[in-house]
Amino acid sequence: MSSDQPGERPEQPDELARLPHGRHGLSAEFVAHNQSQRLLVSLIRSVAAEGYNATTITAITDGAGVTTRTFYKYFDSVEACYLAAFDAAVELLGARLAQVFGSAEDWPLQVRACLATALDFFSASPDLARLCLTEPFVAGPAIARHYQEQVERAVPFLRAGRERSADADSFPPTTERGLIGSIASQIGRKVSAGEAERLPDLLADLVQFALTPYLGAAEARAVALAR
Repeated sequence: MSSDQPGERPEQPDELARLPHGRHGLSAEFVAHNQSQRLLVSLIRSVAAEGYNATTITAITDGAGVTTRTFYKYFDSVEACYLAAFDAAVELLGARLAQVFGSAEDWPLQVRACLATALDFFSASPDLARLCLTEPFVAGPAIARHYQEQVERAVPFLRAGRERSADADSFPPTTERGLIGSIASQIGRKVSAGEAERLPDLLADLVQFALTPYLGAAEARAVALAR
């Protein structure tokens, strides 16, 4: 999924540009990628503007400039299109997290770097923030389950902090899920309030919140305020 704007020259279309009418000489692979990406972008915009439950296939196809028949070439339903957009956003964020993860050697600093990256990502892309962090809870059980599966992927990373705590044996098995869920909820509330641009302001508090169970409040605060 590209964040580029549609191109202005039909003879050399951007990957999200509406295709020229008639014979255009573009490969079938380019056309398929172009159409499917435009559908995803249109869904993201519709969900951000109207919410998942008000998003229709007609709204998606109108926004993408394609027919309903074209929609069904790629997706069986609005839900399928939503899940594809969700996964594309998670993949994009995951690639950025992987980059910053390797830039910090110590686990607490890795946590801080990853949280900073996630906050910057969603601050720059409020529509994706709503798609990923607020709509899954009202979009039906299949999407809610899919969201939870993505949360589970982050659990082992946070659970590594147990090696740093003398009290780790007393931690409930759900500690990390609870921490991640609460962090996502705090970000989501900011997004719902229309304050996505202020998400980076949450960094220090979220870092301290995530690290305190493992490092204690004082050390967690020091990492949170590190420059």
